[in-house]
Amino acid sequence: MTTTIYADGTYRDSNPDWHMADSGWKARRVTDILERNSVAFETCVEVGCGAGLILEMLAGHFPDKCFIGFDVSPDAARFWAARKRPDMYRDEDFTVTSGTYDLLLLLDVFEHVPDYLGFLRSLGTRARSFVFHIPLEMHVSGLLRDRHVHARQQVGHLHYFSKATALATLADTGYEVVDTQLTKLSQETFENVRVRTHMTNVARRGLEIVAPDLAAKLLGGYSLLALCRPYG
Repeated sequence: MTTTIYADGTYRDSNPDWHMADSGWKARRVTDILERNSVAFETCVEVGCGAGLILEMLAGHFPDKCFIGFDVSPDAARFWAARKRPDMYRDEDFTVTSGTYDLLLLLDVFEHVPDYLGFLRSLGTRARSFVFHIPLEMHVSGLLRDRHVHARQQVGHLHYFSKATALATLADTGYEVVDTQLTKLSQETFENVRVRTHMTNVARRGLEIVAPDLAAKLLGGYSLLALCRPYG
């Protein structure tokens, strides 16, 4: 897998709506962690903004703030004309630009990047606060079923994380974690959820009551939302 899948139609063919069905849920999770921690910001950039709908929703919730989205995929950029503010979006590589922002969002992105450690380090000087959303695909159920192969083929994931390795990655690349939350898309939305997933969700909810981290390790279906700031 290389970045060409985001430009040659391969990714678009496998994910024709570019995950817009999940955008409202992700925007709410980002809003919740920002408000819970009273994060003050005037400017916000989303790196790897995809179809741009999350950013549009956040701009609607925070109408007096300045939002900009970057994505390197021309296939993703085709969605921007339908956004309320197409001028918010940039079809270019954020890492070769020079602007700094109060808040940087990286939502389900760095698992797609070949040199994810270098990528994360390069972002550390670009904002005062960061929100990361990281899929936790390193779990027992996934390993037994080789779900990592599916994630690689269907959504282009090159790296796979548990909560512990996700937090270690952020620390190793220069970020101090301020707040975290386990998120659970399949339990909170009903878009394209299979019957088997509904059944597994019953077990997840039961185990989560007493041991949420263990539920993520054993059964999967969770991601990590992390509010961070750069060390120093």
